[in-house]
Amino acid sequence: MNQNTAIDNAREIHRIDVETPLGVVHVAGFVQKPDHRSVILGILSDYCGEPLAAADLVESKDDPRPRFPKLDFDVNWTHSNGYCVCAFGERGSLERFRIGVDLERYSPKRLHLAERFFSKEESARLATLDVDQAQKEFFKLWCRKEAFYKCVGGEFFEGTLRRDMQKNPVLVDAPDSKPFEVHFVDLEAAAVGAPMLAALCLAVSPITL
Repeated sequence: MNQNTAIDNAREIHRIDVETPLGVVHVAGFVQKPDHRSVILGILSDYCGEPLAAADLVESKDDPRPRFPKLDFDVNWTHSNGYCVCAFGERGSLERFRIGVDLERYSPKRLHLAERFFSKEESARLATLDVDQAQKEFFKLWCRKEAFYKCVGGEFFEGTLRRDMQKNPVLVDAPDSKPFEVHFVDLEAAAVGAPMLAALCLAVSPITL
């Protein structure tokens, strides 16, 4: 994992390159306010060598994944507690893999959600841990679920949230294609300069036919 820091319009941007089983994912972290999308557009413009504007972004309520038809690599981003993380693939990787990313600030107040929403296997595992261990494991799993959903799509509350994400990779049986694997890279948010204790996860999946 390579790491460097850049200053963009007086905003500090922390960058790392993360090796995944499907290719390198570039990750940039920065303070969200006042306008995180303009920073993301700047980061992507610098990377691809072509100016991007808000009009180049395609979004849909039915699809959790932002799309830039002009780019030849996938892009995803997330934010928590005022900090934003943007992840994007290598040039030319759009036909090889997709990316999902999630950032979640630690909060012991949310641990009770495991019994309500997580799989029985995950809840049982968390029940054997002390509070500090349970908090880290809970948010690692929550980030995996969010990143998985952003990467693959589908139903979040009725499907992804209740799926057991303890294994890595997770095998997905797709109705319209052959089964495929989603790989996770679990990180601490400090790796991209986040000032709070938080979990960070990248998910990558191959493009299926």
